[in-house]
Amino acid sequence: MPPPIAMLHHVSDDPAHESLKPYSITRRSFTRLLDYLAKHDYETVTFAGGMKPRKKKQIILSFDDCPKHLLDFAVPELVRRGMKGVFYMPAAYLGGYNSWDADEGRTRVDLMDAADLQQLEKLGMEIGGHSWHHIKLKEANNAAEEVQQCRRILEGIVSGPLLSFAWPFGSVPANYKRLLTDAGFQYGLSIFQPFESRQALRRFIYHDGDTDSTLEKKLSPVYAAYRFLTDPLKKY
Repeated sequence: MPPPIAMLHHVSDDPAHESLKPYSITRRSFTRLLDYLAKHDYETVTFAGGMKPRKKKQIILSFDDCPKHLLDFAVPELVRRGMKGVFYMPAAYLGGYNSWDADEGRTRVDLMDAADLQQLEKLGMEIGGHSWHHIKLKEANNAAEEVQQCRRILEGIVSGPLLSFAWPFGSVPANYKRLLTDAGFQYGLSIFQPFESRQALRRFIYHDGDTDSTLEKKLSPVYAAYRFLTDPLKKY
């Protein structure tokens, strides 16, 4: 199984992003995360690495939705430190905005376009799928189309094959393994997941309230065991 996977979305000091919390963190919080990883000798890896046996501590930094402002600070900070991330794009919203948030009264945020994804790839980042229309696929009648169209559109933009898919809202359909396998994805990322598999990997949410102490816990085998016991008790 892959190493621990951190879930991030927005990295911004814009006061308007308060409505997006806990999925928006400050630049200071993001810097604290990267400082912790560097201090404790973590290697940031992607799925393209093939999930080889770990020779050192590893982590996957996953960024959902591809907000364009990540290019202003978060991405340059990763590059400066020689770190990598995996960026998940809802394909219908290339160059658009986060309508799923804005329609519920939260802050409207511009998302990356095709050229931005190509730039990410040139910088050593990995691109993943995040559905076609960013909907809850557990409730959708066209989940297969959502997964397949996402892959088709994004692979027409980036140079390499898409290896992983992040389920929007952590909403995982009953036939999730077949959906991803049929579409050609090797990995799927959830959030809270009662039964973890390669197509529905658990992630932990990193937020402004996290400290070095909570990060140490979230990255520990004890926390992984805790999630194994408690995720099945959560309502989805």
